[in-house]
Parts: sequence; structure tokens; C-alpha cells
Amino acid sequence: MGGRLRKLLVLGVPAVLVSAFLAAAMIEVWVRAGWDESRGTPGFYVSDAVLGQRLGAGYDGWFAGVPVRINDLGFRDTRDYVLAKPPGGFRILVLGDSVTFGHGATYETTYPYLLEQRLRVWRPEVDWQIWNLGVPGYNTADELAYLHEVGERFDPDLVIVGFFSNDLAPGAPNRSPGTARRVASGIRRALQRNLYSYEFYRRAWLTLQWRISASEADRQFLERLADADRELQPTAVADAADQSITEVEYFDEQAVRGFTCPKWKSFDGSGGLRSRLTDGPGAAGWRAAVSEFQQLHRDGRYRIVFFANMAPVICDSEDRFHDAGSMADDDAVREVLGQGTPVVSSARAFLHYRPSQMPAAAGHSLGNANRVKADVLFDFLRDGVLPGHLAVAP
Repeated sequence: MGGRLRKLLVLGVPAVLVSAFLAAAMIEVWVRAGWDESRGTPGFYVSDAVLGQRLGAGYDGWFAGVPVRINDLGFRDTRDYVLAKPPGGFRILVLGDSVTFGHGATYETTYPYLLEQRLRVWRPEVDWQIWNLGVPGYNTADELAYLHEVGERFDPDLVIVGFFSNDLAPGAPNRSPGTARRVASGIRRALQRNLYSYEFYRRAWLTLQWRISASEADRQFLERLADADRELQPTAVADAADQSITEVEYFDEQAVRGFTCPKWKSFDGSGGLRSRLTDGPGAAGWRAAVSEFQQLHRDGRYRIVFFANMAPVICDSEDRFHDAGSMADDDAVREVLGQGTPVVSSARAFLHYRPSQMPAAAGHSLGNANRVKADVLFDFLRDGVLPGHLAVAP
């Protein structure tokens, strides 16, 4: 019996392995044969032992209805860079989530890129490098861990940390992953970058798991995977008209102060975000991450600036932005972020414009809305942050 078992193992195991390899090769050929080349390369997200996932360096495809390229350093940019800063160079890292990354926005209309253009016009003798490190799905704790991971190599002169209200989402990165987690993450990353069929296997496994367990959580995760897959499909550029940078109507301070939205006449001036920042879901982790950013700034390790991606409430009947609690929310955010650290917000700037000319100002901003954000940041940096810190005299 022992000899028969050994013979079965000697002959059977290699046969199973060869069959599995051939089956996998056939699936890979099948997936590649049906691949829509306009999608670009696979691997928009890749595994990361600390952050869970990050953007795949070298990705060239689509995300959220627009063409997207992830450069060799792993962030959204059509250009590749060397790590050594050029003489007269000034490097700014912009951390953030999908709002900073530019969900649905063409690269040339993301607010970090538009900020770079403003800085170049202002001080053309400086070699400005504005690196957009926004990653869809990250929260403030993820952004902090990302800075710890790349900050020394990237050697920034300034770090802008974008804030959006969903950064309060619970969850924190694994800042001290073990060897097994790092190895497993490395294997997954290699598969994600090189196997077109990776997502096929992942979805098949999760579908099987859901059918066996009938878990609602597994079903919801599968639905999120389907949504993520749709984000990576090539389409006509999302809301092409809204991507444009155009002339817009501007309301001066007197017009802003004199405006009252008819249906909000009895508004008492209070906002709803302050309590969420204190004791809402995810608030403790968010405040801890903010505090660590502030400590890095105090210690002089990095020069930090917080940027709150905020916008006021819309008065639909008048096509105007107005307070309705949004200024109280803005004050609450700036109060926490601004404890010894420079902070600026876009909320009040939007009061001077019509919402119809500021696409998705309160969310995944496009076109003119991103220009307003870039202008707010530029004015703040020019007037209060950059003087005295530029290597080249004006």
C-alpha cells in the first residue's frame, strides 16, 4: 500500500500541477484574446502590505471615464521624474483621496496640475514639481502612512494634505506588517501587474465564497468589485463639457453678503459636521492622524499645509451657493486642522460663483471647480507660506 501511495504521489501530483498550469495558461490566453485594448494595461490598483492597495506604477488606461496614466513613481502624472531635485527646483507633494486624484477629471484639469500652472506663471524661474499623490479610497490615516513610506525618497519642500468629509471613514493601515503579509502582498502585486486574468480569478473565488456562505458582506463586496470594474472601462470622456475651463460669473463681497436663499430664511447658522469630527464613526482615528501630521510639521520634518476641499450648500432656485451651515462646518474643520499648522479651505471662495458653472464643487470636482481650488491654494501659498522658503530670489 505504501509503494502504491508513493507511486500515486510521484505521478499524480506533477500531473495535477501541469494540468493546473495549462488551465491557467488557457484562461490567460482567453482573457487576453477578449481584452479591449482601449482599456490599456491591467493593474490600476496593486497590493500594498501597509496601505492595502496603491496605484500601480506604469498603469496606462482608464478610470472614472477619463484616460489615466500612473507614472513610474506610482502617482498620477503624464510625466516621469528623477528623484533628485533639479537646481532651483521646488517640490510639493499633494496627498489626498479621489477628490485630489481627480475622479472623473482629465489630468490637465485636476487642481494639483492647475496649481502648478499658476505657480509657473508667478515664478517662472523656479522649477516647480507638483506631485499628485491622491489615491481614490484613501483616508487621512492612509495618507499619513503613504507619506511615511515615500517622504524620505521624494524629499518634498512642502506637503499639502487634502481633506474631504469622507476622510472620517473608519480604518487604518497596518503600519507594521509582518514578513508573511509582505511576501503575500508582493506576490499579489506581481500577479496584478502581469496577469490580465487576475481579476477573473479574484471574482470567481469571491463568487464561490458568497454562494457557499450566502454572506451579505460577500455579496456587497462583489457589487463593489463590479462597480470598480466599470470605473476602469473606456468611455467617452466623462461630462466632456464640464471638463472645460471657461469664463464664469463672479459675485463680489457685497453681493455675497447681501444674498439670502428664499427657502433658508430661518436658518440658525449651525452646521452638522462639528459633532462628527469629535465623536462620529472614524473620528478618533482621523484626529490621531491629523495630530501626527501636525507633529511632523512642528518637528520640522515636513512643512505641512492642510487643504479642506469644502463647498457651500446650493440654493437651487437662485443658482447660488449660500451658507446653510456650510461655513460652520468649514470653521469646525479648520479649527481641528489649524492647530499650529497652516490650513486653507475652498468653501468661502465658492460663494462668489454660480453652482451651474462649478461642476461637482462639493464632490469630485471638474473643470472650473478645480480651477477655483487651485486659485485658493495658490493665493494662500503665495501670500503666507512660500515667502522666505524659495531657494531662488524673486
